[in-house]
Amino acid sequence: MDRKADPETQLEVDEAILDYLIYTAIISLLKLLDTIDISPRQEHNTHLLVQMVDTFLPVFRALHTNYKASPEIQLRLRLLQFTYVFVHHYYPFRANNSFSRRPSISTENPKDPRSGNPHQEHPQAMSLEQTLPLFLALSAVQNELQGSTITEIWMMLAAGYMAQAYIEQVVVYQNQRPGLLEEAFHWGYDVDCRAEEATEQWQINDMFGADESSVRLWQSIREEHVQALHPPEKTSLVDHLEDMASGALSVVTFKEKVSEFLAGLLSAYQPPLLIQLERGEVEGLSRKATKALKIRSGFIHQAIDET
Repeated sequence: MDRKADPETQLEVDEAILDYLIYTAIISLLKLLDTIDISPRQEHNTHLLVQMVDTFLPVFRALHTNYKASPEIQLRLRLLQFTYVFVHHYYPFRANNSFSRRPSISTENPKDPRSGNPHQEHPQAMSLEQTLPLFLALSAVQNELQGSTITEIWMMLAAGYMAQAYIEQVVVYQNQRPGLLEEAFHWGYDVDCRAEEATEQWQINDMFGADESSVRLWQSIREEHVQALHPPEKTSLVDHLEDMASGALSVVTFKEKVSEFLAGLLSAYQPPLLIQLERGEVEGLSRKATKALKIRSGFIHQAIDET
């Protein structure tokens, strides 16, 4: 006699697996970002973890067509997407590297023409200018989920991100088109924003316009960074920006701050259930209840070993 899994139980199991895969992929990417000398094995293992999420997502969607992810899982998916493109940007992966097979992580339904993989439109690693909207959207979703407002520390990070994006365009891509600096720093509160509510553009605008004091502070920080990027008299723009990138706007420091931001965002929420079971401590459960749950969840050998 054929036995079929209870739909609700199957959803819970699949969701736990999905959350676990997303979390472990993010952790691996963050370790990659913080490693100076990355080994081919480390790159390969990280890619496999990301690819497992990429492979599991369409299967999950096919099995659970009406599923709506929890805000925490949606946030972790966004975090994974951004962390991936940010890591991929800074490491010149070799042509035969597994990272050349870019995943199609998306927080939207794949049938949505607005979703898709940003890498598919950009065969090479995305520029910082292209990743900036992902960073801002991730931050906006996090603020909305936490019911918080942007801080001065975050504003400094965001302004530094915009500065790095501008420096890269000028120094790396040799792009000095008129208005480039203004484009890089155009982000902020627009009282006339006509974006549809709940869209990313609307969320980002709402984030910058949380209150009047935040609007004024962001304008001040943004202007300070813009002015710092103007070269002194008799100094070329490229020379000035190269000096900034190795000094006041150090690329190394910028990467470290982004890595700290991402790690902090990940740790702001309870780890997935399967991660907690691995660690032997589940939020809200006693040690005895955790042991029983591990047995029911298939962690039998771990539970038996405990005393």
